[in-house]
Amino acid sequence: MRLSLAPTLLLAATLGADAAPQAKPKPKSEASKIAQLVTVSGACTKLIQAGSAVEGCKPVLMNLNYSTGVSAYWFMTERLILSFSGDGNRQVEQGPDTAVQAIEKVIVAASANGFKNEDAKEETAIGFCRFGDPTLKGAMLECVAHTPAGRYEGAFVTDGSPPQLEAFQVDP
Repeated sequence: MRLSLAPTLLLAATLGADAAPQAKPKPKSEASKIAQLVTVSGACTKLIQAGSAVEGCKPVLMNLNYSTGVSAYWFMTERLILSFSGDGNRQVEQGPDTAVQAIEKVIVAASANGFKNEDAKEETAIGFCRFGDPTLKGAMLECVAHTPAGRYEGAFVTDGSPPQLEAFQVDP
């Protein structure tokens, strides 16, 4: 069983593809096209930015899966988006309900006045995200990454609500 937030819902997306919201994003480079967006509800239990604790983490975690295979986990506050991203195709199962994905980048963006690409700061990182089945109440997703600016961490516990899936058309 593949445990990434989006692939766990692959069957649901396949069966309900006609019912899934379809949106055509503005033209972007191939590297930035989103293929799936999965939203999970629960509790954000930890958020660390460059070694400093961040307060006000929202009870929603987003998993964006891009057409390039990159999978990113977004932790959010009213003023900040902290994204951990890496190659979602290289996830390793550590047991029946746990998988790990290597993290290669951390992106920090201001969210107070809407997301703008020029406001985002991207850093090369070494780290991982470990996660369980998001449909199970109490499943944990934790991300840890080290960058030249310091340590980044995020921890989230699901509430068992069904994840929300949005699939987007991606031009070949």
